[in-house]
Amino acid sequence: MSNKLGNKIKEIRLGEGLSQEEFAKELGYTSKSTINKIEKGVNDISFDKLEILIQKFDVGLNELFDNLTKETNSKKKEDRTERVELTVLCLLEDGNKILLQNRIKKDWHGYTLPGGYVEKDESFVDAVIREMKEETGLEIFNPTLVGVKQFPIKQGRYVVLLFKSHEFKGNLKSSSEGEVSWIKYSDLPNLDTVEDFEDLLKVMNSESLNEFQYVVHDDIWQVVLK
Repeated sequence: MSNKLGNKIKEIRLGEGLSQEEFAKELGYTSKSTINKIEKGVNDISFDKLEILIQKFDVGLNELFDNLTKETNSKKKEDRTERVELTVLCLLEDGNKILLQNRIKKDWHGYTLPGGYVEKDESFVDAVIREMKEETGLEIFNPTLVGVKQFPIKQGRYVVLLFKSHEFKGNLKSSSEGEVSWIKYSDLPNLDTVEDFEDLLKVMNSESLNEFQYVVHDDIWQVVLK
């Protein structure tokens, strides 16, 4: 039994000015220790005794269980809330070529798509346009959301929104994240790409796939495409 309900029963008893022994007799219990355990949330109150409580002391079910229901609903909301880190990637095409960034950081080293974090209160579309400008020097237009990548992190998940565009203007310019260059699709097998690059492109260029997900079983990370 929830200790909230036990506290509510204790509140009713004290409101009536009854000792635990007197309250036990009113409900038909033989010992005050039973009331003590109920009030502490150790024991449940039986349905027949609950009915006596409601009738003798004119207590409504809403009064008894309202706080308990609120607590349960609050817990459910907490269970649905998790920490999320939001980022974007963009597949920018120019005919048979795509724009890649040769990342120099150790956490995701190799050729991959440009992108970065979504800033606070920033729209996802604005984020991918801004990141592409910062990392490639190009201004892109009409980016289309073509998929989602995600993997678990502590107390939540890391979400990457996958965009695609073929409209742009400006002059190509690399950033501190890595050198950017146009690469033909046919030359991709010869590049040192990031580990999951092939599956990433598969999702972004597929009409039937929408999600790239890492799932962890027994500390082994596996890729699931949906």
